[in-house]
Amino acid sequence: MMALGRRLIALVLVIGCALGQQTNEDGLQTFDGLNPPTPSVPTAPGEKQFRVVYEWNVLDFAFTNEDERAQALYGGHYIPKNVLISDCKPFANRLYLTIPRMLPGVPATLGYVVRPENNGRTDPEIVPYPSWEMNERGNCSALQFVQGIAVDKHGIMWVVDSGRTETLTRGKDHVVCPPKILLLDLKRNGSIILRYQFPESVVPAGNNYLNKIVVDDAFGGFAYITDNSGADPGIVVFSRRLVKSWKVRENNSMRAARNAVRFGVNGTELNFSIHIDSIALGPYYNPNISPDQPVVDTLINSQNYERNVYYSPLSSYHVYSLPASLLRDPEYNARATPRDILEAVVDYGQKQSQTDGMFMDNQGVLYFGLLGEHAVAKWDSYKPFTAANQQIIAKDATYIQWVDSMGIDHEGYLYVVVNRLHNFVAGRLNPLEVNFRILRAKTGALSYVYTPDNLFNSDGKYLYSGASGEPFADNGLVYQYEGTTPASSRLAAAGILGASGAMAATSFAGFIGVLVVCVVTSMIGRWSVV
Repeated sequence: MMALGRRLIALVLVIGCALGQQTNEDGLQTFDGLNPPTPSVPTAPGEKQFRVVYEWNVLDFAFTNEDERAQALYGGHYIPKNVLISDCKPFANRLYLTIPRMLPGVPATLGYVVRPENNGRTDPEIVPYPSWEMNERGNCSALQFVQGIAVDKHGIMWVVDSGRTETLTRGKDHVVCPPKILLLDLKRNGSIILRYQFPESVVPAGNNYLNKIVVDDAFGGFAYITDNSGADPGIVVFSRRLVKSWKVRENNSMRAARNAVRFGVNGTELNFSIHIDSIALGPYYNPNISPDQPVVDTLINSQNYERNVYYSPLSSYHVYSLPASLLRDPEYNARATPRDILEAVVDYGQKQSQTDGMFMDNQGVLYFGLLGEHAVAKWDSYKPFTAANQQIIAKDATYIQWVDSMGIDHEGYLYVVVNRLHNFVAGRLNPLEVNFRILRAKTGALSYVYTPDNLFNSDGKYLYSGASGEPFADNGLVYQYEGTTPASSRLAAAGILGASGAMAATSFAGFIGVLVVCVVTSMIGRWSVV
């Protein structure tokens, strides 16, 4: 009886730890760990409107001195009309920008400007990041062609380098380096904490177009990267803990749609057949739970254990998604047939125009550009993707010409990059006009990376422990994949909760698993987001 009593006490402690529940004044249970954090500063009505914070006719760089700039101009290392910004991600007091080397004369492919101030320049020079040396063209250890970046909640920038330069020109004077991903610590002057080179079987050198990236903190960190190469489009998945990558392909949803290759932007008629491009990561979500229904099964209702990865080809009117747990599972992707992947795809329906940039906030709201409409729209991903639920929040044929990317800072400002890519590709940029703008508006939410942690889907160190039970250190990237699926959050949840999800069906081994997660979680402080 004493042993049974001890087990019952342990059971109560485990359940209480796993839920982290409280009771409000009405006697209903609440779950603070699942509430998304919001900016501490409230949003004023005027801040909700988009305003131009930066604009450039042509882009310039922070050279050491005027002689250095003159030498770069004279030697062709800097050709102002060939420089274009693509991605923008804010962190602390900086906006980090990508400058892909689509044409010759781009001295740096990654840089930053200081966040806008009322009395600052509206056309600041771009400071190469983390240094001039790390942006040296032709040095395969440095950055060659960066178009997509992401910043996680720990201040780590995930930088995707496709490795090839001058993608819009023909000839032999191109740099072809192995594609790679670098993790830079923004709190330590961009020090490199991980460098990974993609294998030829996943991302071939010289025959890829790694574009946009989102990061997922599940199981030690994952990146989902769109590759819209004409030969082999798909989503490249990288696991930081396994130091391994693989590619997920699906021809129906990831390739250009024939009815969407022709469209117009500000009077310029385009014929673009561009495959999977934009990507966003949704919040944890269980579609079987209605927020309007009272809590009955506390453990089940507190665990929204699935996240969706939303994506769209540029030449498409549709938005699709795949479960993040499926993408993270290398074992599944190794054996899955094209039909298996197709059956897991969700087609949400049509939007008004083609999209290049999209971004998810931590409240589940998806922001996306509408190229042909010169607009920025938003959609609450907890609602059906109908025309009524797709709200245009900004529209202007002059100021919004080609929305390329977005990002949200710690105060809840949404930044939008507008770069007239349609004119840049056609060689029609007029240096006497404003060609590049960064707009911003306050949303009242934060980036998707601040989505609350989830018990079954966050770090899961217990799935990566060694034979003696000790967890792998973050820098001990030596784990050999042996068939255990670290990515299947749904299977992990089912293994703990039982097939029916009832507490009565939970095995003693499941309790031990929850207890280990609870202990580890409490030790590393992952119950709430800071």
